[in-house]
Amino acid sequence: MSYWIVSSKHSRDEKTQAWDSKWTADNFLRFKKFFPSKHKKDFCKGDRCILKVFKSINFIGDFKIDSGPERDKKSDIFYKIDDIEEWDFPVNQRTLPIEYTKRLGRNPSIKIPENVYYELLGIRNFTQNLRINYKYRLNVRVSEKDLEDLLDVKNPLRNIGLEIVDRQLAVTPGNIIDLLCKNAKGDYVVVELKKHSANETIGQLARYVTDVKENIANAGQKVTGLILTLDVDEQLIKAARGVDFDVVLYQLTLG
Repeated sequence: MSYWIVSSKHSRDEKTQAWDSKWTADNFLRFKKFFPSKHKKDFCKGDRCILKVFKSINFIGDFKIDSGPERDKKSDIFYKIDDIEEWDFPVNQRTLPIEYTKRLGRNPSIKIPENVYYELLGIRNFTQNLRINYKYRLNVRVSEKDLEDLLDVKNPLRNIGLEIVDRQLAVTPGNIIDLLCKNAKGDYVVVELKKHSANETIGQLARYVTDVKENIANAGQKVTGLILTLDVDEQLIKAARGVDFDVVLYQLTLG
């Protein structure tokens, strides 16, 4: 088994003239057929591939080669693919070691070591779990001063399947939870509004999650953290990676 980074021939940008081309990244995933532009006969059944948009810096999916080389009616070589994962959020090429970045600049497809492949999947998992993307922004058109009251009264959290259970809850002395919610499965979600530095916010959230686990949640109930912030920055992302519980970040749009 080999591991690859492969590139589509065209971008996913809506302005692309060849949107319906069999060579686009979208159609690789949609029709489960991969048309390599280079190394056309070098892939084997079982190979694992990460899909990059050619001439961009974004990885957008992964798949497994599920056949040997075949030809379509125009004699173009393709491979059937399976185990397809189209990523909700692109992963930036700069997460790779510089040696691979340089090679990708010259080649549409390169082999990579197994550990780099799984490192990229780990970055993918982290990125998808954090859900940092405009798709998941909550459109709350309010001033910052009124934010806490509006979240309680209007409850836009219902848009993501959460119901507020309690507000400004002190489970243990000195630890005041902004919002305690439950999701559709009945699990608890501790919601913190980011008002301080990234490290301080994550530290507070960790204490609150522990309080709920130890004092409120029943056996088998999951407790996760959710941060509502006006700005998802690099420091907050790094801080969120350092804890041993699930953290989801949502960026708020204020008027």
